[in-house]
Amino acid sequence: MKVKFVGAIDGVTGSCSWLKHEASNTQLLVDCGMHQGTHDTQFKNHEQFPFRPAEIKYVLLTHAHIDHCGLLPRLVKEGFRGYVYCTSATRDVAKLLLADSARQQNNDYKQHHVDQIKWHAIDQDDFSWRKMLRLADGLSVNFMRSSHVLGAAMVSVAWQTSETDGSGKPLLKSICFSGDIGCQDKTNCYLPLMKDGFEPFPNADYLVVESTYGATVRNAEHKVAQNRLAALSDAVERTVFGKGGKIFIPSFSFHRAQEIITDFIWLAEEEASEIEPMFHERRPLRVALHSALATKLCKVFGKYLSARISSGKYQYLNNELPERIGMSGDQLAKVFTELGAGRKVALPGLEVEPVSGGSQDGDRASDWADVIIASAGMCDHGPAKHHLEELGKDSKNTLITTGFLSAGSAGKRFISKALDPTSGHTGAEVVEMSHYYSAHGDQTKLLDHIFNLEGYTESMRETVIFINHGEDNGKSAFKEAIANRAREIKPNDRRISEIQLANGQWFNLDTGRYEDGPRPEEELKKAMLEKGLSADDVKKLIEHVS
Repeated sequence: MKVKFVGAIDGVTGSCSWLKHEASNTQLLVDCGMHQGTHDTQFKNHEQFPFRPAEIKYVLLTHAHIDHCGLLPRLVKEGFRGYVYCTSATRDVAKLLLADSARQQNNDYKQHHVDQIKWHAIDQDDFSWRKMLRLADGLSVNFMRSSHVLGAAMVSVAWQTSETDGSGKPLLKSICFSGDIGCQDKTNCYLPLMKDGFEPFPNADYLVVESTYGATVRNAEHKVAQNRLAALSDAVERTVFGKGGKIFIPSFSFHRAQEIITDFIWLAEEEASEIEPMFHERRPLRVALHSALATKLCKVFGKYLSARISSGKYQYLNNELPERIGMSGDQLAKVFTELGAGRKVALPGLEVEPVSGGSQDGDRASDWADVIIASAGMCDHGPAKHHLEELGKDSKNTLITTGFLSAGSAGKRFISKALDPTSGHTGAEVVEMSHYYSAHGDQTKLLDHIFNLEGYTESMRETVIFINHGEDNGKSAFKEAIANRAREIKPNDRRISEIQLANGQWFNLDTGRYEDGPRPEEELKKAMLEKGLSADDVKKLIEHVS
């Protein structure tokens, strides 16, 4: 078995790993994601694949974010006829997100390419997490729950080697791909919806671990649900019932918008249990969801939040949530089903109504609602752009951040000005809550993902770590943190034999060695460093030679 890391080597998007199982002549990918960010980064989406799509038999998809699934339609367009293995929830979300992506002009595929994807839902019939699925002779995969977003999973690929164990049976080896690691854990599922994620198998030979927040240790107070709810409640009290203003929340359509709605349900339940009416007013808080895509996704949440596995346990839903919000999983699922059908939901102390359409519909939502949740999260387009322009002018209003805002985006520019005391900002107040809602595990969580064996130490093997999907500083800091933890040799910790930063060379997982030389890009970077050349110098040189 060999692996080559194709995407997310030099950043946090475009995840794609290429595996070759030579014994069965099977090639497969783990994720096939789109590169997002600057124009230079996005240009990678149009480069030739390093593999022949027609020769790929499977794609094992960890979750439905576009940076993990966004190039699947292009893969199909260029000859892929195999199956995409994933959970049913990931399939249904990906269909909606890819259809939305296909409408954008800068992509190499259209809706009919999305429709041609052949999906294989791994959680049909008698399903349980960690169930082994055969891919070929001597090759199998296990899916294990992740707490990142609805439907997310990590995948463990196992293969039969030519070696034998002590009893003479063929020796199995495995490599586990984390996908994106969520922040929930068994002792503290502080975000509203998801259960905690599983840990990799104790006998894993290789772990591929994302490092988006590999250099960050999140403040402990941001990992407390009551602190998040208190900040949300304070913003409502001060803005809506204090200043008579509106709250505007730019949000990602997938998962974040649904989490925010759940938080308002949770908040309404807590406030309704007190002697005072909710927020000291004798009327419900009115929340508008202004996002056609988020509304469609609510229907998917309605379908899967009440889903159970063969043991009878919820497949995804945090077991503590029904008690926290005063409704069962089935009742919460019904709320999202109603929203997904475009209907208003009225609860004690709270009304939530989906809004579709353009600026006129947005204005009607602003007239009616106290809180507007709108896409897209960067405020560069869509309903969020309209609401920022309209509501951002008035100091009575408040903008609440709940997700990443890239440098140069309209949302980032507004927030930077609002928080700069020298800017003379006179518009809406800004309350930053992104740190409460981040769905990525921080360095502490990533280390626990690697080292925690949950007490199963009998079959423990030494493990090689590949760090991928992160910026250079995050990967370097995370590598050092792994090495420091490994040196402690805690009794129940996984034993680490080697830590690698993922690169684009072929790595033989049977022999534990690289099989080809340095990538041309790495050689170019090295030569530029030695000669003191900038990117502009290289461009001029190429133009001169041409």
